[in-house]
Amino acid sequence: MAYSKKELRTSLIMAVSTILDRHYHSVTLKNIQSAWFVETYKDLLNSSFSTTFIRMIDAMFLDSLDYGRYLDSQEKEGVQQGNYTAEIFGDHFDILLEMSKDLNLTAQNIMFTIIDEAVDDSTNRLFFYNRLMESNWTRFSGFTQGYLSNKKQLIDSLHEQKIAVMGQMAAGMAHEIRNPLASIKGFAQLVNNRLAEPEIKANELRTYMDITIKEIDTLNGLVTDFLLLSRKGDSKKDSGAVFNVIEVIHRVNNIVNQLILSDDIVLSVDYSAETVLTFGSASQLEQVFLNILKNSIDSFTACKGKIHVTITTAAETNEIILLFKDNGEGIMPEKLKRIFDPFFTTKPKGTGIGLSICKQLIEMYGGQIKVDSEVQVGTTVSVTLPWVCGDK
Repeated sequence: MAYSKKELRTSLIMAVSTILDRHYHSVTLKNIQSAWFVETYKDLLNSSFSTTFIRMIDAMFLDSLDYGRYLDSQEKEGVQQGNYTAEIFGDHFDILLEMSKDLNLTAQNIMFTIIDEAVDDSTNRLFFYNRLMESNWTRFSGFTQGYLSNKKQLIDSLHEQKIAVMGQMAAGMAHEIRNPLASIKGFAQLVNNRLAEPEIKANELRTYMDITIKEIDTLNGLVTDFLLLSRKGDSKKDSGAVFNVIEVIHRVNNIVNQLILSDDIVLSVDYSAETVLTFGSASQLEQVFLNILKNSIDSFTACKGKIHVTITTAAETNEIILLFKDNGEGIMPEKLKRIFDPFFTTKPKGTGIGLSICKQLIEMYGGQIKVDSEVQVGTTVSVTLPWVCGDK
């Protein structure tokens, strides 16, 4: 039986009030503070949540072009809402984070059930599931960006900013983590429901599991990166060892060449000696170099990509100098100033954590990292590391 778009949309919109009522009931049972918050701001929350859900439901039935525009507007509106939330509800942000998690799960469970009952074809069901989750993710990601941006403007100096933003980053990461977790739970419930059916459709279950595994991998990467970033100062310099930078470059070169699937990107490496020793963590430095080179690869759009890596030494300063130069699209000056700020990214799907971690790791072992860039010309990343005298 083919589903009716009109009937499905009507059923989902009618469920919005049920979602909100169930959500508020659940939140008020948590503690006195949450109950007070819902009672005080329920009308405001109701209006905001209802509008967001109805737009999300309408977006399920848009064509690809209009849906892309909707996602863009969702992110922008999320940023505005995050700014507004920071101004009005800054002291209650922990409650709002808990509410967002609860609302996301409640809405997803109810809407998935309605879709299950109305749509027979597994491909169509998966299409609607993905749109619902993508809309949720886009809205809340924008919300987090807006909240962090607002808070950042209140901090006077860069040093104070980087200290104060850590707590805000934790809140932001909690938000980023909870939404994929909600998706994982939703697909796990779907698999469980499908296993109870008389006929088990292996291909459908495999699709659900593939998406779940991908979400888990994303979470693992986010958590690993964030923990490393948040533990600045915890790692001790004497936990490292002396190693050959050239060997690390060889390993990175092999990995990156596997990532380059097109002949339009060429990676070349030049160095003056086979052995250039430094002190630190070879595996961490490998991740730094990989991050830098992946950024270069991502910067190529319409041009033939060239990445040139050079490794030299400076005897007068006992330094190793590594230059990663590409001819990508470059970075605008206003964005270049913030390139190492946590959660600032120039990529549509970036987290903004990578370069912050690179800077922390390099500086932890007495090195420095610098980025110079010119739009439509390219970017050069300069990394200096202490040169261990024993290899001279």
